[in-house]
Amino acid sequence: MKKYDFATTLTETQSYIGDLALPYVTAAFMQNRTVDSGIRVIDDIKLYAYVAKLDGSNLVQVGCDCDFNASGTITAGEVKLTPCCLHIDIELCYKDLEPLWNGISSGSLNDQDLGADFNQALQKVLIDAMNSDFENKIWNYTGTTGCTITGISKQITTNVVTGASALTKSNIVAAVDALVAKLPSVILEDYQNLRIYMNPKMLLYYKQALMALGVNTPADTMPQTYDGIPIYTVVKIADNELFAIRPDNIVLGVGAMDEFSQLVIKDMRESTLDNKVRMKLQGKADIKVIRENEAAKWYKV
Repeated sequence: MKKYDFATTLTETQSYIGDLALPYVTAAFMQNRTVDSGIRVIDDIKLYAYVAKLDGSNLVQVGCDCDFNASGTITAGEVKLTPCCLHIDIELCYKDLEPLWNGISSGSLNDQDLGADFNQALQKVLIDAMNSDFENKIWNYTGTTGCTITGISKQITTNVVTGASALTKSNIVAAVDALVAKLPSVILEDYQNLRIYMNPKMLLYYKQALMALGVNTPADTMPQTYDGIPIYTVVKIADNELFAIRPDNIVLGVGAMDEFSQLVIKDMRESTLDNKVRMKLQGKADIKVIRENEAAKWYKV
């Protein structure tokens, strides 16, 4: 019978830098609800990347003219993705990790490498923490000199509806009505690709409102839609904020796997003899709305 002893089992020191860090760094930015909704992703950005956009107006003329007569305008624009450096540096005493060890070792692990399972658990902690923080930045962050990421909530400025009261089951249907009505007609024409984003609490209010209106009962399984437009929930969206936007109008940029991109788990007992483990996860990412005038936002002032 194998004997597993937390005090004597070494955590395997792991170091993934550059290309070797690819699966861990991409997972740290892409395993979240926002990415799962179908947004665009551009990876391997060395410094910055541009997403082109082209708009035309007043191009069509009336009449059969013999002479060429230039008319209208075409405006070329771009959205610049500049992945921001994000990292986790943490040092933990092995005493603090003993409950994790006990949980793993209580399973049927006679044929497994317990050290590998322990390391995988530590990796997951880092990746989940980065995903949670980055998804919050996707929606709510205000850029700083150290990091230029600006959240979607701050990027949408044209089609904005404000409310004086917090959202409840009594007013959320009217808020969603106003949100969708604020969108340009060209977006509403192809609503199949449109999404309404809110957090789960706001969706609960919306369902309660439908029940109050007699549209469905608590026993019903109601599709999460508004007049056929899917409602998509993201925990990190703030209370009293609603968004209507096509997922392909949002682009995530992930930095190239350079020297900055890395996942390192270091057992300090092998070097300094401290009963500690150091962990580092680093990567770069950015988020942009391509055409903010084709999206809408409702929020409480």
